[in-house]
Amino acid sequence: MFLKKVTINKEGKTYNYYKIVASYRDKDGKPKHRLIQNLGVLSEEDATRMKMILQVQQDADLSLAKSSDIVVTKHWVFLPILLLHSLWENFNLHRFFTNGLLTEAMVLNRCIEPRSKIHVMEWVQDTVLPAIHRSSAEISNYAVYRDLDDLNKRESALQAHIYQQLQQFDPSVGEGFFYDITSTYLEGSKCIIAKLGYSRDHRSDLQQIVIALMVTPLGSPFYWKVLEGNTQDVTTLPDVVEDLKKRFGLTKCHLVFDRGMVSDDHLNLLEEQELTYLSAMDKDEMACHSLFNEFMPEPASKDDYEQILALHEFQPTDENQFFYTREGRIDQRRFIFSFDVSRFYEDIESRETRIAQAMAWIADKNASLAIAKKSRNKEAIERDIKKMLAKRKLKSLLLGTVTPIEVTVNKSNKTTRIVQSFQLSVEIDKNKEIQKRRLDGITCFITNDMTIPQEQVIQKYREKNKIEEAFREMKSQLALRPIYLTRPERVKAHVTICILAYLLINSIEMMLRKAEITQSSEELLRQVSSCRLNQVGLKNSSQRSLTITEMTDQQEKLVKLFSCEKMMKPKVINQFNNFLL
Repeated sequence: MFLKKVTINKEGKTYNYYKIVASYRDKDGKPKHRLIQNLGVLSEEDATRMKMILQVQQDADLSLAKSSDIVVTKHWVFLPILLLHSLWENFNLHRFFTNGLLTEAMVLNRCIEPRSKIHVMEWVQDTVLPAIHRSSAEISNYAVYRDLDDLNKRESALQAHIYQQLQQFDPSVGEGFFYDITSTYLEGSKCIIAKLGYSRDHRSDLQQIVIALMVTPLGSPFYWKVLEGNTQDVTTLPDVVEDLKKRFGLTKCHLVFDRGMVSDDHLNLLEEQELTYLSAMDKDEMACHSLFNEFMPEPASKDDYEQILALHEFQPTDENQFFYTREGRIDQRRFIFSFDVSRFYEDIESRETRIAQAMAWIADKNASLAIAKKSRNKEAIERDIKKMLAKRKLKSLLLGTVTPIEVTVNKSNKTTRIVQSFQLSVEIDKNKEIQKRRLDGITCFITNDMTIPQEQVIQKYREKNKIEEAFREMKSQLALRPIYLTRPERVKAHVTICILAYLLINSIEMMLRKAEITQSSEELLRQVSSCRLNQVGLKNSSQRSLTITEMTDQQEKLVKLFSCEKMMKPKVINQFNNFLL
């Protein structure tokens, strides 16, 4: 049945008559309408109501109710899960983890709303992920720990799988790799691989682990290793080279790493393995290098740096003459010395500022010592001045002296007594100052690639901030730290979870850049969080249905960008009923 409108024009006026009719076919098969009820003239509003009544009468899934009787009884995190799950499938992680609900739940939780492992299952029940996995079984909160144990056992296979997938997804694979290490601290009970060491989180009071990571030039992670917390940067590279050869079959690659890992032994190893590398020299190492002493035998000042550079054959590499280089070679190694004018001024101003701060500290300390009421300990004062100079990185530049003095103190009975105090003084070590000034604005890049132009050497080294960005994102957005787990295999698996999360986050960033969308992954996930899957029903009725929050134009564009249109179809959403309701 349906509502049929008949329009009649009479005496210059238009009349709309309505009637309820039913369709049927006569004996010749021609379609006909059978009159059920004449309704006469209806207003547009009354006609709309009647259409709705007829629709409800013929469709069991439809109900007619007041707007006040319609209620949302539950909702689930929807669109962020769909977008991230699409990337999970892009990397074929759903095939690698055949029963991967728990693993994917932990990874997606890091991306969206990081929680402790024991609370992940509570969180995932408020998402559509179980429905996507077609899982309705209740899972113990403690099952995540068994999953972490299994994940750690498959770490090597997972890394090989990711590298294979990246060859299709990341166009920068093969152009080189960036390698670095970081540290992150643990809270609570002790873990046997947690040790005190150099903390990049400025938490030297806490035990930590060290994480070695390798990413592609576009930032995609594919190799990582969790090491004891007291592992030194310079000791990690040999194992990496062995893994690149054996596990990934890389006979040729370009490795970019931080200056803290540069040593003759490491460079010799890379050259023996016929791998090309690019790094930079540490300032202290550069100061002792024969080429540096030849290229920059004297310090420059703000007044004469152009003449000094010209005298020692540094060539400007830009029109504004803000950047100069000079290259030297020893055997199969290239040493590219660069002089950055902006960095030159910054180094001078930084040193002058730190010296002024040290002098102010000494003046304040002397003022306090001059009116001491009790005798002071010389060793304690020497420790204080050494600590102050070390904090301002002036330990080798300023020479401190502690001179004893006597201070007369008036007593309450109008007598006096003598206490032993001290006065501090510092002077600049002129030889060390000359050495420091020679290094102002200078960086030395080192590579064994004889084909790459100077400007590309410098640019590639600067691009290693991709790995620094990875560490920063994992520690902030993905909440890598602090770690409360105690078993080494679970600590390692936690790191793997965070790296998988970063793989997805970085992939979002790559897609946004390619689509020319100026938005971060964090902003995107926050923006799509408003699109939820809702359970809708009527008051005093057990009937329930699922509906998606109406999407914004931008959310619809993102659904297309991530190729999630099929998951938005009513047929797919209705299938969720079996796993969510």
